Amino acid sequence: MTVYGNTYGPAVLMCTAPPMIGTVPFQLNPESISFSRDVRVSENGSSRGTLGTEFKSAEPSRISLTDVTIRGLHTKALCDQLLNWMSPGSGRLGQMVGGMLTKATGGERDFTNRLPCLTFLWGPPNLGFCYSVMLTSASIRYVRFNADAVPVRAKVTLSMSEQPSVLGTLPTNPTSGGLPGRGTWTLTEGENLQAVALSGYGSPHAWREIARANGIEDPLRVRPGQVVYLPHPDELDAEEVR
Repeated sequence: MTVYGNTYGPAVLMCTAPPMIGTVPFQLNPESISFSRDVRVSENGSSRGTLGTEFKSAEPSRISLTDVTIRGLHTKALCDQLLNWMSPGSGRLGQMVGGMLTKATGGERDFTNRLPCLTFLWGPPNLGFCYSVMLTSASIRYVRFNADAVPVRAKVTLSMSEQPSVLGTLPTNPTSGGLPGRGTWTLTEGENLQAVALSGYGSPHAWREIARANGIEDPLRVRPGQVVYLPHPDELDAEEVR
């Protein structure tokens, strides 16, 4: 699916979680946005000898932005921010903050070697685009410079992988009746992801899959009233829930 011509405000990519907090606004909106998704199915025989196609799982959507324009004296700094988001724990500050977060979780999650979860926004609420994504590819062309050889305009093409969350608007969002077994869970006072995992999947170790599906960087910072998305049991990594 490709969408053209949206002129509602600037598109923006942002990261709100340490250690890689930052915002990259696109002064001129993308030339186009493309979505693609793959699914896994299996063919099963029935007692009557007929075949049926059974849905197994859906890969995260791939989102591509073509010819996004960044301009101004901060062009190179914004392009560097995009590249840094694809280099976990880049720089001394990133390594230091990532190490502190890793220590806070008892070493169960390595924040110094993990791509950050970003938010992609463009357009009006409920009608435009609002996705949690991971930046997987960036192609940058500097196309204009000032008299001091400072880049003042760049053309950028980006590829992103959608990260399941309540921000998504694609058909497999839990509110749209996707794969049976998916749903949401509202956290109560004193409840954590381990308790949700035990109730939902019979294993407290499945909390990692819940955290990953919701882009939760720090499982210790969930709060009462927070709604989390529960993946279908078939989507869980068997090694993670043991």
